[in-house]
Amino acid sequence: MKNFEAVLLLSPEISSKSRNDCLESFTKIISDHAGKILNTEDWGLRDLSYKINNSSKAFYNFYQIEIEGNKIELIKKTLNQDESFIRHLFVKVNQHQELPTKLFNEKK
Repeated sequence: MKNFEAVLLLSPEISSKSRNDCLESFTKIISDHAGKILNTEDWGLRDLSYKINNSSKAFYNFYQIEIEGNKIELIKKTLNQDESFIRHLFVKVNQHQELPTKLFNEKK
């Protein structure tokens, strides 16, 4: 199993219930591919550097994941099919960073 950190950007136009459903579906996708979510942080509604789909804000969610590297492409394909996820980023890391992250502390 490899260590990955993921950041998901969700559309600001979806309701909080839809947002929770999307995040639960992401958790299910990870577990369906024999992965494990170690930690998660909700960074909240933040400004984007540039507009994406005419939105200047997005809900950010951070995940620390353990999963086989070849499963990441399958997860990306699944996320691309859901319009609620406007962007996603997966980064392979040797060791997960300590939580809480700087962005999480900045939100307070």
